[in-house]
Amino acid sequence: MRVFVINPGSTSTKLALAELTGGEPVIRERIELPAGIGASPKSDLEARLPAVLAQAKAWAPFDAVAARGGIFGPMEAGVYRVDEALVELALKAPFGYHPANLGAPLALEVARLYRVPAFVVDPPTINELLPEARVSGVPGVERQSRVHALNLRYVARRVAHRLGRELKDAVLVGAHLGGGSSVVLFLKGRMADTTDALLGEGPFSANRAGTTPIHGVLKLVRERGLDAARHLLSRRSGFLGLLGTDDLRAIEARLEEPEVRVVVEAYALQVAKNMAALAVHARPDAFFLTGGAARFGYAAKRIEERLSWMAPVIVEPGEFEAEALAEGVYRVLSGIEEAKTYAARVS
Repeated sequence: MRVFVINPGSTSTKLALAELTGGEPVIRERIELPAGIGASPKSDLEARLPAVLAQAKAWAPFDAVAARGGIFGPMEAGVYRVDEALVELALKAPFGYHPANLGAPLALEVARLYRVPAFVVDPPTINELLPEARVSGVPGVERQSRVHALNLRYVARRVAHRLGRELKDAVLVGAHLGGGSSVVLFLKGRMADTTDALLGEGPFSANRAGTTPIHGVLKLVRERGLDAARHLLSRRSGFLGLLGTDDLRAIEARLEEPEVRVVVEAYALQVAKNMAALAVHARPDAFFLTGGAARFGYAAKRIEERLSWMAPVIVEPGEFEAEALAEGVYRVLSGIEEAKTYAARVS
């Protein structure tokens, strides 16, 4: 089985050709295309489509198209068949726009041309929070689940298998550490509690603030205005704001500097605190770390030292988005899992 994989991002469109025969996906080809970004979702789509179609022609034939999901609003975890309703939602972007929204429209264009099915897998707005996990304590403000669901769910399945279990039979707490950070409790397969990687809460990361004292946020908004405060919190905070760089290799090389060491220790502490907090639901079978920043050896070791007394800590560094997309399609086409439709989303 061959799957054409589409992963649109802010500055590029990542494409891959995956082959599956029952084990883990094998990525046969990868390419990253510079994104000709348009002024609106539709013009952005038009700017990227010709290069995607050209690459599809070069890699054809394939059995299906798999695309990264976008900001679709609350949805159940799983694999969604791409149809006109999902494409309309992606382009109108009522819940917010990110270039990942283009995954579904690009996939449908390719799928129609080659007469194969198209799917998105585990969009970032999966919201399966327990009722008590949704309550924030502020009237009219509900906790949101916006996380790196695609990579986290893929790695969670791998970790469960390493433990000799299926994900539906395991309790895991995982953290995706990258440009943003998100932490998830997998309770018998359900993403029952999470942080919110989009200026919600959780550990700080390369350039995002993470959980911040409310009085400090109010002061920023009062002094700088809403837009400038949002930019600072989402783009100029974290390692970049505190140390002047978000290059973790450069930061690791400066660990002898006291001001660098304390920031790295704070990062490890915040990740471990958020993971430990989710473990209050049920004792986890394991913790796991994934994402590009999980390669930061010193920080990963310090996180492990803080958590290993509760459960084993498994490190799966890197991002496996192409593999996760291809595997999701394989689960549907092989009958292991049934594809969902947008109408089946969580309200």
